[in-house]
Parts: sequence; C-alpha cells; structure tokens
Amino acid sequence: MFEHLLDPVFRDPALFAVFSFFLGLWVVGALTTIVFVVRRLEAKTEARRLISEAQERAEERLVEVKKRVQALEEQLHRRRERESARIEEKLTSVQERIKSRENELSELLVGQEELARERQSIVDSFDNRVSQLQQKVNNRRDILKNLRQELVKNLEAASQAKAADLTATIQTQLIEGHQLEVTKTMQLFEEDTVKQAETEAKKLLTMAINRFARPYCPERGIGYLNFDNDEQKKRVLADNQTHLRLIEKICGVDLVYDEAHNAINVYGFDPVRRELGRALVEKIMNERQITAQRIEQLAAKSKRDLFQRILQDGNRVAKELRLEGLHQEIRNMMGALRYRYSFTQNQYFHCAEVGWLCGLLAAEVGVPMKDARRAGLLHDLGKAMDHSTEGGHAVIGADFIKQHGEADHIVHAVRAHHFDEMPSSDLAYLVIAADAISGSRPGARRSTVATYTQKIQDLQTIAGGFEGVIDTHVLSAGREVRVYVDGRRLNDWDALELSRKVAQKIEDDMQYPGQIKVTVVRETEAVEMAR
Repeated sequence: MFEHLLDPVFRDPALFAVFSFFLGLWVVGALTTIVFVVRRLEAKTEARRLISEAQERAEERLVEVKKRVQALEEQLHRRRERESARIEEKLTSVQERIKSRENELSELLVGQEELARERQSIVDSFDNRVSQLQQKVNNRRDILKNLRQELVKNLEAASQAKAADLTATIQTQLIEGHQLEVTKTMQLFEEDTVKQAETEAKKLLTMAINRFARPYCPERGIGYLNFDNDEQKKRVLADNQTHLRLIEKICGVDLVYDEAHNAINVYGFDPVRRELGRALVEKIMNERQITAQRIEQLAAKSKRDLFQRILQDGNRVAKELRLEGLHQEIRNMMGALRYRYSFTQNQYFHCAEVGWLCGLLAAEVGVPMKDARRAGLLHDLGKAMDHSTEGGHAVIGADFIKQHGEADHIVHAVRAHHFDEMPSSDLAYLVIAADAISGSRPGARRSTVATYTQKIQDLQTIAGGFEGVIDTHVLSAGREVRVYVDGRRLNDWDALELSRKVAQKIEDDMQYPGQIKVTVVRETEAVEMAR
C-alpha cells in the first residue's frame, strides 16, 4: 500500500526531492534528540561523581581543621600557663617589696614621732620663755607710760602750756621743715629736668638748624614807584590825577603822589590789592597812550597775571616741600601769603621755612616727616584771609584746611600752634618750635621803637601786678623778665608759683615772637645788733 502511495513521489522528481528533504530533517532531528539524551545522562553521571569527590574532600578538610584547632588550643593552654607563672612570680616580688617598704616606713615613723616629741618640748620651753619676756615688756611699758605722763606734766609745768598745744607747735615746725625740704628737692629736680630737657632740645634744634640750607629771603613789600622823567609823570597823572583816581576805583587802594621823592605811594589794608595796584601803575608807566579804556584792559590783564602768579607760587612751594594732594584752594591761599608780612617778615617764605624746619625736627624725634612738613607749611594759612572771616588766624586757617580735606591731626597742629587749642600731639609741639625758630632768627623780623617800647611796658605792667613784687627789670631786649619779690612775704614755694603765674599771664595777654624767660628773685636778710 505504501508503494502505491509513494509511486507518484518516485515518479515526480520534484516531489521526490521534497520528500527526501523532509525525511532528512526527521532523521537529523531524531539523531539530535538521541545525542542530547545520551549527553544529559553522561552529565548527570559526572555531576554525581564530582559531588561525591567534593564531599570526600570536605570531610578530609574538616578532619584536618579539627586537628589544627586542637593543636592551637593546646598551644594556647601552654602559653597561658607560662604567663600565669610569670605573673605570679612578679606578684610575689611586688608583695615582698611592699612588705619591705612598710617596714622601712614604720621605722621612719617611729623616728619622726620621737623627733616631734623632742621639738614639742623645745617649743614648750620657748613658749614659757616668751611668756616671761612678754610679762617683762608689759611691766616696762607700764613704767614707760608712767614716765611719759610725768614728763608731760613736767613739760606743761615748765612751759606753762598744754600738751596738745606743744604737740601742735612741734608738728607745725616739722611740717614746715619738711615742706621746705620738699620744695627745695622739687626745685632741684625741676631745675635738673629743665637743664636736661634744654640740653636735649638745644641738641635737636642745632641739628635741625645746621641741616637747614635754604637761603634766607629778606624780601620786603615795595609800596612806591618812582617816575623816570617828567613826561612819564605827566602821562600817568594827567589832569587832576584822573588816572590815579580810576586806578584807585578799580583796585581798591589809595594812590598818593609824593612830590618830594617824585614817586607814587600805594596804600591799602589788603596786600593783594596793593600788589595789584602797584603792578597796574607799573604797566601804565610803560604805556605811550593812556586812556580809561586802556587802563581797564591793563587792570584785567594785571589781575589775571596776579592770580596766575599766586597759583604758581602755591604750586611751587608745595612742590618744593614734596607735598601731594593739596587742594587747589589751599595752594591759592598759600600763594596769596607772598604779599603778606608779619613784623616785616614775608609770610610765604616764613611758612616754607617752618615746613622745612618742622620736617627736620620730626626726623630727629620719630614723627612722620611728611606730616610735619605739611602742618608747618599750613600753620599760618589763616593770615592770607581778609577781615570778612572772624577769628584768630590759627583757628580760621585750621577750619579752612579742614573744609578742604586735610587730616584731623594736621588740622589740630595748625589750630594749636598759638595755643588757641591745647596741643595734644608731638606734631603740634614741633610746629610751635619750628614757628619760633623761623620767627626769632636774627634779622627775620623787625620791630619799631614804638612796638618795642610798648612790649617793655606791657612786660613791666604784667610782672608788677602781682602781690609781693618789689621791682621788675626787662633784660635781653625783652626776652627776659626779672621779678624781685619781698622775701618776708613770699617763701620759696610762693616764688616758684609766682614765676609760673607771671609766665602764664604773659602768654595769655601778649603777642610776641620766640619765648620770654621769667626769673623771680627772692632775697632774705637776717639782721641783728651786737651790743
């Protein structure tokens, strides 16, 4: 039956090929399944063998580990026995040492107790002796008290005065004696201190002055102009001096023709206006054709030139002293000092000198030199301001520089250089010293006979106005005042106080350059007649 079924297949090549293909697939599948089953059986067999071998090895390893643990336990037991034996030996040794130390301490304690008993006996004997001596002292104290009372009674009877009065008299005498000794000691100490301070100060001043190599400038303000010839005079004066009146109106000064000296004198309270008037008159003298319009043109040009010179002078002195950061208004005001004078001393050059000297002194005493130069240069800046600003020149100058950004310690030094404010810094005292050096140098300032006479009279009036003063002498051209006092009314202490009061009064009431020495002379005369 299968042959009939397969006949068509064998007869048709295509069907035969398909049949052959599927038959091959089936055979391959069957073989693969057989191989898979066989390999699986082999793998199970191998796995059972490996598991059996692993169990055998694990049992062997466990037996080996048990043996090693047992050996380690035996080793630890032997080590513990050795350590225990060694510790027991040490403990035994320590117990023996403790026992030996206890025996030594017991013996020492017994010795200390015996020594304490001996010392206690000595102390008891000393206590007994002290008690006896205390009793003797009390007895003698009572005897001394009785003797003192008897002595007081005898003194009261002999002097016919009470003991309290005698005690007060003796105390007064002792106090006066000690006060006199203290006064003398204080005077000697003060004199020694003043001498040492003067020596050191003179040394520093000498160093600073010798290092100051800037030439002294004797510049004085010129307030008159001479005519070269009559033609020039005629051009300038014109009819009824109309040109001069116009210049006066423009510059705010007074122009006076001096016929005796053939010159024009310039007068005015404002030195800057005086300089403006002088410069304008000088320009007009060189003009050929003088008209009112030309005078106004020259006045405007002179004013510009003057303001430019003022700024240049301020910049020049700031650059010379190597000062940075000065406000332009401060430099302008500093340049205006070129036309102001104090006791005929030009204040522009005076401020520059003070700046240099203050810097040199600061270098010697350890004060910042730039600050010292700055404060010294600005100290008299208030003198450049006119009457519209109220106050002393030190105060208004300090307020001005404070408004324009100067530091507080610079402002304080400027404000305090005439003691309008008490100096509280080394810089302030350096400015005071440098100002005194510049103002008191020979030839720096000049005084008229009237001002000199007034100064002498003021010194005599101030010194003679105190109680106990007999006479006063002014020496060294007003730089020393010698005050003679009554020695019966004033003692040494009062004389010392008087010198301070006179010096303070002179500082408060007078204006003067440099310093004034006050010397109080007290004379005591002891007179007795021999008969």
